[in-house]
Amino acid sequence: MIINIPRDKLLHLALGVLALACALLALVIYEHFGLGACLAFATTAVGVLYEVNQYIRKEGQVELLDAIYTAAPGFVAWGLLELIR
Repeated sequence: MIINIPRDKLLHLALGVLALACALLALVIYEHFGLGACLAFATTAVGVLYEVNQYIRKEGQVELLDAIYTAAPGFVAWGLLELIR
């Protein structure tokens, strides 16, 4: 039996699977490296995945600097957590 699923729904499904994989990896990072590293990973993943989304949908301009700016708050939080520890 072949199920006809619209492309948009398949993209949502793929993003959900990717989000789950990122969440599981974030938990592993948290367990091994702590909260700061987990936050840095999470914001980096969001930045990179957003740029990938723009590329796939051909929306906006894909820029590495955009991903870096999205990731920066997680790295700042990591640094602050290390300072107060």
